[in-house]
Amino acid sequence: MNIQKQYDEKKKPLFEKRDEIIQKIPGFWANTLRKHPALSDIVPEDIDILNHLVKLDLKDNMDNNGSYKITFIFGEKAKEFMEPLTLVKHVTFDNNQEKVVECTRIKWKEGKNPIAAVTHNRSDLDNEIPKWSIFEWFTTDELQDKPDVGELIRREIWHNPLSYYLGLEEFDEFDDDFDEEFDDDDDDDDDDDDDDDDDDKDDDLDGDDDGNNDDNDD
Repeated sequence: MNIQKQYDEKKKPLFEKRDEIIQKIPGFWANTLRKHPALSDIVPEDIDILNHLVKLDLKDNMDNNGSYKITFIFGEKAKEFMEPLTLVKHVTFDNNQEKVVECTRIKWKEGKNPIAAVTHNRSDLDNEIPKWSIFEWFTTDELQDKPDVGELIRREIWHNPLSYYLGLEEFDEFDDDFDEEFDDDDDDDDDDDDDDDDDDKDDDLDGDDDGNNDDNDD
């Protein structure tokens, strides 16, 4: 863990420089989060709020047990939806890996709570894929049958957000599937070629036999 903490500390200036660039791209974190396959089914109301997310920060491996803190900082326009504009979730692990969670209490403006939209959505029996809100994760210890947003951020999104923002992860999955399918087709073609070669050899042998018989007749 000490080695990991040293590694994280060395990369800190790079992350700070990256953050300066990201803050100049409108909607960067909203698009990055929603394009992660595990977060693709969050409610549309989440996106309306996340569009005002100007900074996402991770303090990882804060102790030898792997505790971490994730901070969402929103722009002033997010006051239309909620307060405060800085949301923090601090996850602490003890020596037995028991988890203790501290979350910012969100005060939603009237009619702007996306979690209420989730409740309405889940009552819709015609909806095959139940929607959920990323803000549920911010206000609870964990969500049953839903991805751990904190783990997704610290293990995947934080280290390479641009690939999700550009949708490159989807192309990587497509390429993997295509390569696998291509390899299977190629193997089938090789098998067909082998069968054709065997048929040609049989024809050659038959031709040789006929030639030998002609010689014997003479």
